[in-house]
Amino acid sequence: MNQHRLTGWWLHGILMITAILVLIPFLWMVSISLSDYGAVFQRFLLIFPTSVSLEGYRQVLENSPFMRWFFNSVFVAGCLTIGQLTLGVLAAYAFARYRFKGSEPLFFFVLCTMMIPPQAILFPLFMVINAFDWVNTYQGVIVPHLASGYAIFVLRQFFLQIPKELDEAARIDGCHGFQILYHVYLRSAVPAIISVGLIQLVRNWNDYYWTLVVLRDSQKMTLPVGIVAFRDETLVQWVPTMAAATLSVLPVLVIYVLGQRYFVQSHVHSGIK
Repeated sequence: MNQHRLTGWWLHGILMITAILVLIPFLWMVSISLSDYGAVFQRFLLIFPTSVSLEGYRQVLENSPFMRWFFNSVFVAGCLTIGQLTLGVLAAYAFARYRFKGSEPLFFFVLCTMMIPPQAILFPLFMVINAFDWVNTYQGVIVPHLASGYAIFVLRQFFLQIPKELDEAARIDGCHGFQILYHVYLRSAVPAIISVGLIQLVRNWNDYYWTLVVLRDSQKMTLPVGIVAFRDETLVQWVPTMAAATLSVLPVLVIYVLGQRYFVQSHVHSGIK
């Protein structure tokens, strides 16, 4: 009994230390955003500001098109997430319940896309959108990444857990393929879809490299690219930079907290442990 209690203390201690290490960069970011310009480098690690100032937030909101960048991020991340979920559900349903010629090699190809770093295909992908004359356009940012190998893989694994007898029962009741997908799979996979949607939303919201390469107009930039505007070749304005970063994190943080229950539930009931 004492050994189990000691093990529990060790586990809780490790979890607390891990949580603190994860929170330190976030607290440091918020602290710098609320500090005076002269207080940023007074201490090595500024967790709590010595004096609170909102000058950084005022500079961000008044001296930059922050709200324009915010709505650009909402539009791009929203379109990408909706597209990835739509194509992911359809592809996952096909891989989970249909056997067709070449299905296994095709699914292996989908898995391979998860292993290739995005930076490795940055140049050839840019050549493709340049051929379509999509440089500096939203479709150039959105269309090449509408299909997500991660979404297809996770949703397929979840669909495989649904008994095939439900398919047969639905077919006996007169349902065709899309009706079975809606009534049997989509309703059962709501937690998994929300979980995948949250992960993809965070990835799409934080994407930097691709939007930096494609977008040239400052009015079309998303938040991760726009934040870099508070620096030049010799100087980084840390206070407004951290203020903009804090404001960009808040929407995703709120959405994640609201959907956390579905995120945990999907991993409990799915085949991925």
